[in-house]
This record gives sequence, C-alpha cells and structure tokens, in this order.
Amino acid sequence: VQREGAFSEYFTMPLERLYNGQGIPPEALALIEPFCISYHGVSRAKIGPGDKVLVVGAGAIGILAAVAARSFGARAYITDVAPDKVALAVKEFGLDGGFVNDSPQALDQFLADTTGGDGFDLTVEAVGAPSTFLDCVRAAASRGQMVVIGVAKHSVDFNFLELQRKELSVFGSRGATKADFQATMELVRMGFVDLTRLISRTY
Repeated sequence: VQREGAFSEYFTMPLERLYNGQGIPPEALALIEPFCISYHGVSRAKIGPGDKVLVVGAGAIGILAAVAARSFGARAYITDVAPDKVALAVKEFGLDGGFVNDSPQALDQFLADTTGGDGFDLTVEAVGAPSTFLDCVRAAASRGQMVVIGVAKHSVDFNFLELQRKELSVFGSRGATKADFQATMELVRMGFVDLTRLISRTY
C-alpha cells in the first residue's frame, strides 16, 4: 500500500502479491481490496452464528464490514447519518436492519428494540470520527468486542472507565492479508455478495 507507481504505464510488484482473479469480472475485482479491509477488521473479532453486529458508518468499508459479519453467520446491522446510505445497505446487501443515527435517542431506541438494551456482541467503527467511536463503545454489550477500522483525523476525549466497566475487547485494524484476499474472492466467486452494487460511477 506504500508502493508508488500504480497509475504508471508499468510498475513492478513481487509475484507473491499478485492473486489469481478466479474468473471474477474486473469490475468486482476492483472492489476486492476494500472488501479485504473490512473483512480483515471483522475477522479480528471472534464472531459466529447468533452474534449481533452493529457497523457504524455506511460507506463502502462499513457496508462491506456488515457483509463480512454475515459471512461468519452473524446478524448484521448498520447505521449512518445519511438515510439513503442506510437504505442502500439494508436493501442491496441483505442486512438484518439499520437506522439513521441522527441523535443519541435514536441509538438508544435501536439498542432497546434490537438487543433489549443489552448491546451488540461486536461494534465496528467505520467512520473515523470521535462521535462514532463513542457510539461504538456505548452500543457494545458487556464483555463485547469493538473493532476500529475508520481512519481518525481527530483525537477523542472520553472516560475510558467504560472500557473497563464493560470488560470490552477493542481491536485496531489496518490493511489486509493474503488470506483475506483469498477469502473475499471466494465469497464473491460463490455468489455470496455482488460487489458491483457498490459501483456508482464508471470512468
């Protein structure tokens, strides 16, 4: 990811960093890398069938984090401040639900309706903002997990006693591995997800 030159006519790359596209159409292959980022983050937490996951942020990374959670058998929910993004995520990617995060009351109500107020087994921060980080802490269940994928530009000041009180496990996530590339390509190849639904424009 730190190597320059990918927009050049020619560039060099170690052979082990090249992956067989397995016949996946180029449009979908172009989206494997962001899918890998999301998949890697979610895989850092140990989740499975029956677990409830809340992804905060319905951009491409957030939507694909919810898809990754579904691939592990979890029930995936998503939230964002933009109603159209939430609607797209739920409708086009088969998520279990979502809500517009336009107030603290909206989050509290969704927690009550979806988890009985117990919180989510895993929360995923996919925005990189102080407020969404705090939302993830707040929405996590006792002894729950939290993964931070969003790239922060500002610091957050919060009472970290909440991490201790809930006994939260917090994971940072950056980049992806070869295993993540292979796993996400297999999910696409077998038809688990149609990544091309994320394409808004083609140049």
